Amino acid sequence: MRAPVQLPPAPPVLLGRTAELARLDEIRLRSDPAPSVVVLTGVGGIGKTALALHWLHQHRAQFPDGILCARFSSEGTETAESASGVLHGFLAALGIPADDIPASLAHRAAEFRAATADRRFAVLLDDVVHSADARAVLPSSAHAVVLVTSRSQLTSLALDGAEILPLGPLPDQPAREVLARAGQRQISHDDAQDLLTACAGLPLALAITGARLRARPRRKPHQEARRGRIRPVGDFPALSTVFDASYATLDDSAARLYRTCGILPGPHHTVDALADTLQSSPTHLDDAVDELIEANLLHELEDETVAQHDVVRHDARVRAERQDAEADRDYLVHRYTRWYRDHTVTASELIHPFRPTFASETVAATGSFADRDDAVNWWRRDRPVINAVANAASARGWDEELWQLAEASWGFFLHHRDYEPFLELCTAGIEAARRCEQPLVEARLHSQAGYVYDRLRQFEKAAAHHTSALEIGDREQHGPTQATALSRIARDARGRGDLEGALELYERSAEKHAEIGLPRGVGMARRRRGELLIKLGREDEALRELSEAAAIMADADDAGQHARAVIPLAAIHARRGDYRRARTELQHALEGVERLRSPHFQAEVLTALADLERGHGDEANAQRHLDEARRLMGDSGEPPH
Repeated sequence: MRAPVQLPPAPPVLLGRTAELARLDEIRLRSDPAPSVVVLTGVGGIGKTALALHWLHQHRAQFPDGILCARFSSEGTETAESASGVLHGFLAALGIPADDIPASLAHRAAEFRAATADRRFAVLLDDVVHSADARAVLPSSAHAVVLVTSRSQLTSLALDGAEILPLGPLPDQPAREVLARAGQRQISHDDAQDLLTACAGLPLALAITGARLRARPRRKPHQEARRGRIRPVGDFPALSTVFDASYATLDDSAARLYRTCGILPGPHHTVDALADTLQSSPTHLDDAVDELIEANLLHELEDETVAQHDVVRHDARVRAERQDAEADRDYLVHRYTRWYRDHTVTASELIHPFRPTFASETVAATGSFADRDDAVNWWRRDRPVINAVANAASARGWDEELWQLAEASWGFFLHHRDYEPFLELCTAGIEAARRCEQPLVEARLHSQAGYVYDRLRQFEKAAAHHTSALEIGDREQHGPTQATALSRIARDARGRGDLEGALELYERSAEKHAEIGLPRGVGMARRRRGELLIKLGREDEALRELSEAAAIMADADDAGQHARAVIPLAAIHARRGDYRRARTELQHALEGVERLRSPHFQAEVLTALADLERGHGDEANAQRHLDEARRLMGDSGEPPH
């Protein structure tokens, strides 16, 4: 009897799966005393069956005793089979007479194991829903390879020695090739990029899109990309139906979590934020998260965060829009926004404690961060979510949360200069504070925006914001606002080249800060005066101003501003021949900003050390410091000057 080969035809070409094919080769060559079982798992349309068929056709010669194939499904289609029915078909294919095939599932499974002992063959179990179905059909031969495809991860099969091999979206270049082959037409790079973004690397979506373009040769690729979802064409289903089977198996809690993830802003979600948003206990939410991960409708990142593939996210959002009332969706997004607002304000107090926020007067601290490092780690990870939440607040007119997010983001920005999104946030916050009739908040956000424009060397815009801040400070007779605005206007004068005018304005700022009992503000004004005095060639005066500034910042335990004062001080010492003192002071300043984990301030000190070492003839150390500074400046988002 010829060895049965029940495989459907292989796909014409398989792209972008080199690593997965290599992994299957490695597993086949293992010498385990049990069959090699691999679960190819991923969302519908990711290419699980195509990968399995391609590999099996490639290796037909390695399976002289045959390749058996069966399709399971939860949809009740005519081609779907139960485990018992699959075993009946396999036994018949192996030459067992129909009358000799046992009636019960257990007896059929035993007969299958006996009939396949020591055979070199492969089995494809396609679209398996439950681990028990696959387990019932496992052979006993150590020479067998079993490929299981499933939308779920079937993690319990790992107890049987199965290898779980998740499939992700196709990389960019293979995705382009799939699109070009399916469409049978040339597509420009920009149009292709729009389509790739819409399809998110999902082979089925790429094939559907290509088929639509082939069937409609007059349709422009950018028109197809704008449609935002893939509709049926010919024999291809609507992409949304790919997820129907997985979604239908979810319990109510998991289904609600799935839809909620689709409407919340940001590229990922923390489990704590989701629990608060859904007012769910952590244990109950963990069960729902696990169910979605098992179904490949959610994937787990590090640090208790989860995310959805772009195409999955689209499906979740569409289901939420269909099943959940608009008021309910807005309520969830609002709770999510407030959770991030509360944590942003709390983190800001730890990251930059030298400027209390107006937001902290009305927002209760969450107590969710162990220390400053914990807060910095959280902000680094969730910065894109914070920006997305702020955009959602702006779009929905949640002005109070918007200005609070804008104000509280200042401390993190000082250390991680992400200029463009921060400027956008400040600009939106100014309008929100004005609508909320919060003039002092408005002035503070003007000051923040002015600082950014100054750093971007757009001095006229910077001056306009600083003047607005001073006008509000004078009108409200608020000393801190006046003092800060004077300092910023002095900076504008310095940018225009009016050094003498800037000196006078910084002195007025120092006096105002002293009058209201804010020594740190005095120290910053003294440091800026010292920098100007160096430019004016008045080095002895500069030395006195900078020494006072460094002492004030050391007393305030402000490592960043202390380093700012030490850098020009060290340069004076070096010019006067005291290299050792200059180097010691800069090294001490570097240690301080390293504890802050501030790439911006670290880069500033390293650049000063590089200049010092180069001036002293140590080119190797100078280059080492400069290379590290450049790396850190790239991490901080500092714009080139």
